[in-house]
Amino acid sequence: MRILFVSTNLPIPTNNGRAIRSLSIIGGLVSCGHEVTFLSFAGKSRPEMLYPLSSYCREIDLLEWELTSFSQDSDYLGRIGSLVRRKAYSLERFRCEPMRLRIEQHLRATPFDLLVCDSLYSLLNVPQTEIPIALNCHNVEHVIFKRYSSMETNLIRKCYAAVEAHLLQDAEQHGCRRATLAMVCSSYDRDLLRRLNADLPIFVIPNSVDTDLFCPQPDIARGTKVLTLLFQGGMDWYPNQDAVEFFAHAILPLVRAECPEVKFVVAGRNPPAYLVDKLSASNGVEFTGTVPDMRPYLSAAAVVVVPLRFGSGTRIKILEACAAGKPVVSTSIGAEGLELENGKDISVADSPEEFAHAVVALLRDPERREAIGRSARSSIVQRYSHAVVRNNLEEVVSNFEKQNSLVESIQ
Repeated sequence: MRILFVSTNLPIPTNNGRAIRSLSIIGGLVSCGHEVTFLSFAGKSRPEMLYPLSSYCREIDLLEWELTSFSQDSDYLGRIGSLVRRKAYSLERFRCEPMRLRIEQHLRATPFDLLVCDSLYSLLNVPQTEIPIALNCHNVEHVIFKRYSSMETNLIRKCYAAVEAHLLQDAEQHGCRRATLAMVCSSYDRDLLRRLNADLPIFVIPNSVDTDLFCPQPDIARGTKVLTLLFQGGMDWYPNQDAVEFFAHAILPLVRAECPEVKFVVAGRNPPAYLVDKLSASNGVEFTGTVPDMRPYLSAAAVVVVPLRFGSGTRIKILEACAAGKPVVSTSIGAEGLELENGKDISVADSPEEFAHAVVALLRDPERREAIGRSARSSIVQRYSHAVVRNNLEEVVSNFEKQNSLVESIQ
């Protein structure tokens, strides 16, 4: 099949969950024998080398468009204007007439068999078309705002997030009506999306990890004298900022009361200055900023922590840590949608006391850490390797082609 893959972001470098999922799906489609044309926004600071994306795609078309992370967006007039128009600002900020025209040009020039929209935000600029649309859902977007609203104590932010969640849910429902099929990260997300459109065919294409690249490095771990707790993730994403602050204030003091020597490292791009200043000085948190390779930090960590309090989708940070044979302690939301057994593959805890207890128990028991790490890696290889994604994509494409053939025979 000829596929037009429309995204809002370049999936390289693969330094965030969204990029990793997008590139995995593109690579999977190509490995199944399909031809992919890639179209996306790209900022001025785009990478010079587009490999491995360039090795997958027949054509790469990039439209220059600068857009900051929503968590760092200070366009308050834009937010107010969207509220007045009863539109979700988190979605409307991606509206772009040049992108709509560029998509139209591609659809006129090439007889595509399928148009893959890499999130609801990519679908926004797609004109009306007879070409079937596959919606790739990194998250169920309105759930993020709904959960944030439920825990926010500032009344203005709480109300804004509640309204944004409602508007975004309406937009997602409309997007599900436009789509021919949807791809989600987990069966949990599939059930959430079915509430928006019970008739939409929804396929689980799990987030995946390169299990050859991310693998145990016991020699590095044994050479590390200081017990280190690691949080990995882009720090320009507000759920990650909240998770780190929550851990540093509510959980880390409880851990250090039992294990005073423990170090807490936050590895990920663009940590906000206010957070670095506050936590580095008062809580002894070490921020690395952007790292070229997460594997050395994983190898040196005794325990990986994922204290997320809101979000959606499934966490690739957990997949990478488990593939590297590291024990993970996560909240229920952090581990949501992942087929990992609590107590065997992962430790799940929600209250600060329970979370700290789980971390301390692992820090004090090296054999337990290794046992959970081995079990976790085995589960990841079986369920979340790139080969699994490829097999699931083959099923999606096969179902789509059968459905199309049936429609054509009726016509």
